[in-house]
Parts: sequence; structure tokens; C-alpha cells
Amino acid sequence: MRIVYTFLFLCCLSSAFAQTTIIYDGNGNVIGGTHIKTRPPQKVRLVDSSTNNAFVLDSTHVYITAYNKTGGVLWKTDPWKDNKIEVYRTNRPIIVDMMFGADPGYFDKSKKGGKVIWIRYINTQFGFIDLKTGKFYFEGQD
Repeated sequence: MRIVYTFLFLCCLSSAFAQTTIIYDGNGNVIGGTHIKTRPPQKVRLVDSSTNNAFVLDSTHVYITAYNKTGGVLWKTDPWKDNKIEVYRTNRPIIVDMMFGADPGYFDKSKKGGKVIWIRYINTQFGFIDLKTGKFYFEGQD
């Protein structure tokens, strides 16, 4: 029994000191890491329960498309390219994490706390997307 408790303690201890690991190829491009939640060709679909609008990350993990409840396209964006974000760690980053979250209100205080989509790229650049317009707000990079 003591061995089991020791093993559980060590597992908890190692996760408490976990860090993000980033893996590069020979050309300086990010190709992996512990921050990756999804990978191509897996599509990601989020549905806003208040509007029934769906937000779909395509199989290449580049484009996000918003659909209304009847399937009509509301907007489509390539947040990195559309906002001319500078190259960082990789020539063409892909989205590896996408989730609903709260607007921090940095760009428009009246929207603080409203629902947005937060995204993170493989190169650790991140930001959020306005659900109504598809506008991407770049927040930074690790």
C-alpha cells in the first residue's frame, strides 16, 4: 500500500511542475509540443448554446467558419493571415486549441465578459475571435 501512495505522490508532484515543451524541426519550425490539443485532419466544432450558431475549425486547422442554426455561413476567417500577424517560430502556424471563453475587454470595455472564441497556434501565438463579426484580436505570444 505504501508503494501505491508513493507512486501517486510522485505522479501528482510531476504534474505540479509540468511545463510547456515545444519541439522544432531542423528549419526552426514548431512541429510539436505539450500545448497542442488537436491536430489536423481533425475538425473542431463549437456550438454556442444561446444562438445555436456553430463555429468550425477546418481539417487543415487554418480557417474558422461560423454557421447560423440553419447552416448559412455567417463569416469565415484565417485569423493569422487576415490580421497580417508576423512570423514567429514557424512560417505558417496552425490552430491547435480553440474554445469558448470571456472577452477581456482590452479593446472594447463594453464587451468585457462577453462570449468569444479563444484560439492558440502551434507557435504559441494566441488571441480571441468576436462571435458576431469573426474579427480576430491578437493577444500575444509565449
